[in-house]
Amino acid sequence: MITQKVCYTGWAGSKTIEELKPEYFVDSGSLAASQCELAKRETNDCVVRAFMGALDLPYERAHGFVKSNFQRKFGKGTYTTQYIKYVLGKTKNGFKLKPYGCHPDFEYAMKDKGFKVITNPKYKNKQVGYTLKSFIETHPKGRYFVILERHAVAVVNGVLYGNKCEQRQALYRRVNWVVKCEK
Repeated sequence: MITQKVCYTGWAGSKTIEELKPEYFVDSGSLAASQCELAKRETNDCVVRAFMGALDLPYERAHGFVKSNFQRKFGKGTYTTQYIKYVLGKTKNGFKLKPYGCHPDFEYAMKDKGFKVITNPKYKNKQVGYTLKSFIETHPKGRYFVILERHAVAVVNGVLYGNKCEQRQALYRRVNWVVKCEK
């Protein structure tokens, strides 16, 4: 089990919530900030940090990769769905970027880029995709660049590379599409 129940006490009382165990989570923001000054000045850089984790790159190299391939401007978000086709099939840091799969709702947007629909095998309904938690649980090996709704994270050998709050808050967000990074 990758999660644990944790009790939090706040002004409204206490409640028990589920969060990733520490060994299954890396705060990519703190990791990036510890590597260079550029990361400390950046905002809206989840795609940079996701590629940093998935491709095992230093922050500055991941930043340059996203800037040149995704038309990213400093401090601005990235339109990954629009630009992902330019990096699929390419190799970066020894990892080849391959389309892995997409949620059934994204078939129309991702089919022409080589993505196939992936559904959660726990459900009989073939229109049920993955949540971030179920994706991590069913993919304990491998390197993945994962797009959620308006956000990007990396999952590397069952470990989530994301924002500090995602250790608990992002677990039930829908996975829209995934790129696999293979040696």
